[in-house]
Amino acid sequence: MTDPTTDHQHTVYLIRHAQPMNLGDATLRYDVPPGPPLSADGRAQAAMAANFLAGNPPTVVYTSPLDRAMQTAQIIAAQLGVPLAIDERLAEHRHEETADQVAARVAEFWHERVTTAPPGPLRVALVSHGSPIKFMLAPLGDVWTADAERYKFDYGNIVPHAGIWRARCDAVGSDHTCRWELALIFRTFAASTAPVKH
Repeated sequence: MTDPTTDHQHTVYLIRHAQPMNLGDATLRYDVPPGPPLSADGRAQAAMAANFLAGNPPTVVYTSPLDRAMQTAQIIAAQLGVPLAIDERLAEHRHEETADQVAARVAEFWHERVTTAPPGPLRVALVSHGSPIKFMLAPLGDVWTADAERYKFDYGNIVPHAGIWRARCDAVGSDHTCRWELALIFRTFAASTAPVKH
């Protein structure tokens, strides 16, 4: 399975962590480290995501510090043979944080790792959580709002477990501006379910 993005200057894969153990357990704090680890299905989902990216892999995978994200990122990075870097700014939306605070920290990440990256082709992946991913995508476009039901998954997330949004920019201006093309290119719901590609 390949994702033909080789000729594009900037490609960012925004990956939600795969399915954790104890899914839906209201007694667990999902927003503070370490959080729950991946389930067996989650490990399989992460491997499926890595297989999908194998045809055109990122050069680095950034990850949230929470266990479910780190384990997803570790599986993807190991399968693709690329380095892994932990970035606190990709962490889950914490209970005490406002939406503006989450948006600000992920915007800082995006500015540092994408907007002001060295000249030349950029192809990176990040593994985060539903809310931070939505805040990263929001300034780039509103593709999901035209058909909101199509992009509504568990707990109202716009990306399912191990799902991959691709943000792609054909040309980067001298002022680092991009016109981003957004697409949900990969999703899978359980290890026993065949992946769905767009």
